[in-house]
Amino acid sequence: MKRFQVNTRSRRLRRYLGIGLGRPLLGPQVCSLEITHHCNLQCSFCETHGILQETPITKRREYAGGRRKMDLETIRRLVGELAEVGTDLVELSGKGDPIVHPELTEVVRAIKDTGMGCALVTNGTMAKPDLAPTLVERRLDRLSVSLNSGSREFFLKSNKRDLWDKAVGFLTDVLAERRKAGGERPWVRITHVVTKENVGDMDNMVQVCADLGVDEVSFYVMGELPETAHLQLDQSECGRISESAARWGRILEDAGVVHALPVFAAELKLRTRSDRIQENPLQRKLPCYEGWMFCVIAPDGVVDPCCYCEEVELGNIHDQSFREIWYGALYREFRRKSLDIPRTGVDICKECFTSCNRAVENRRIYNRLHPMSPMPAEAGPVSVGSP
Repeated sequence: MKRFQVNTRSRRLRRYLGIGLGRPLLGPQVCSLEITHHCNLQCSFCETHGILQETPITKRREYAGGRRKMDLETIRRLVGELAEVGTDLVELSGKGDPIVHPELTEVVRAIKDTGMGCALVTNGTMAKPDLAPTLVERRLDRLSVSLNSGSREFFLKSNKRDLWDKAVGFLTDVLAERRKAGGERPWVRITHVVTKENVGDMDNMVQVCADLGVDEVSFYVMGELPETAHLQLDQSECGRISESAARWGRILEDAGVVHALPVFAAELKLRTRSDRIQENPLQRKLPCYEGWMFCVIAPDGVVDPCCYCEEVELGNIHDQSFREIWYGALYREFRRKSLDIPRTGVDICKECFTSCNRAVENRRIYNRLHPMSPMPAEAGPVSVGSP
């Protein structure tokens, strides 16, 4: 099976040309649409609902207009605007679990009806019995399930609720429904955020992906907050991951599971700790390209440039069209500062030089734009089948 893709080569080239010109020629490659911020888990590493946070985001965030859930009418209008500017993929994800939205399947239908791709990120534990067949019927393009463990014991340790059977059952149901339908959608991915709480379960985290027969697995370095710094991996743990990465990779490749373990290992080295604060030296040398490739829209309509830059508000879809925001003055200024990072040494958000996980991707884009003077890469993604 091929690696999941959300756009064509010609559209990628147009985005790269826009970066060279300093202005976008298309909408974002991916829009992370947060239709709700509610979640039923309290994962330790989570900055929005984690058990180590004083309060969940739904209690500490001020929602513009009191809008805590995006209504279907607004979503239909918005996805039409996103399609109009050339967005490739709308990912229902963010700071909550989209499957708690009462009209989720109609949201998926609205996105697919525009011709854009649609992806869903969920922990899977609140799925109703009819959700798996409905997502297959609606031809959801990608399903990402945040498992963060490979066994019941570590699921409980990381996620704080004994819902392992629910999560694995949902994955099993979706894969079974897909086989029944004889199709390849949704592309099914398991994601793992690796911390001190679950690093001892890495063997099982790899094996569960192979056993279930999912399409892809992604491992992530934990973002760091003052409350979660003690969960960051130390050098010996990072070393053990690096030593085992090739073995894990062979297990996954033999099972036909796409992975990027070399990238994960590289990011572990990049985001080291000094006095309990992460340091990301690579991102200090690179522009950030998120202003051309990505955006986040919250339940109340606020538009942010990425998941990390949530303090940078670029507009609200209830006050302006998405086109006006995307091509507006605030976005233009954000993009200018993003390109100037290597020259000025000034970050564009508080996590640029610490826990941002976009450095490797920014390097990849930089090297595409500067083929005569590329920045050396330690590792690249490994996939099974055609790219």
